[in-house]
Amino acid sequence: MISVVAFDADDTLWHTESLFVETQARLVAILERYASHAEVMARLQLTEQRNLALFGYGVKGFILSMVETAIEISRRRVQAGEIHEIMMMGKAMLDAPLTLLDGVVPALDQLAGRHRLFLITKGDLLDQSNRIEKSGLAGRFDHVEVVSRKDPATYRRIFAAQGVAPEEVMMVGNSVPSDILPVIEIGGFGVHIPYAVTAEFERHRELPRHERFHQLSRIGEVPALVRKLARRG
Repeated sequence: MISVVAFDADDTLWHTESLFVETQARLVAILERYASHAEVMARLQLTEQRNLALFGYGVKGFILSMVETAIEISRRRVQAGEIHEIMMMGKAMLDAPLTLLDGVVPALDQLAGRHRLFLITKGDLLDQSNRIEKSGLAGRFDHVEVVSRKDPATYRRIFAAQGVAPEEVMMVGNSVPSDILPVIEIGGFGVHIPYAVTAEFERHRELPRHERFHQLSRIGEVPALVRKLARRG
């Protein structure tokens, strides 16, 4: 029986990746006199991947990767004014308003009371805490946790600390590698809700073929799926 429904945050409850895409487009425009669109994007992706272990996930690491990309791809010819513009773009991302995905609040309302609700999000603690505050959703969750990585050990730790068995947890998210596979591995249910845009390091070429894996088109379908699984016993 599912006693806990856990949710990812970015691009599951609110829009985030679209902001990164818009900023990347502006970076390409700044650096177009140094390299082509494809070259800038390829270098930025490589730089982000290389820096994940140092900076983690989040806007601040993305800003540093953009600056590093600008310096490298311009062969250190990038101007101070251009670096400043990139920094301002990053600050604008941190200050940007937060928009919930359609159906989030009704879905949480339907699940509340019948199930414990967890919010488990990955990224920079300050950055993610600010987003959670902006969302106005924190009070709807029984437990909120910001983690640096989402792997089986992390999920086991969280569920054990909250006194719940993994077999009783349904994790809902847009990332198969981060939200779905680790939870299925430890015995829980994974519900994948694809987002329009997915970061390169969160992409997964094949969906898992598992009885505890489900894919939905929107978050409003989650309560019905929980009820359906409950009827199965």
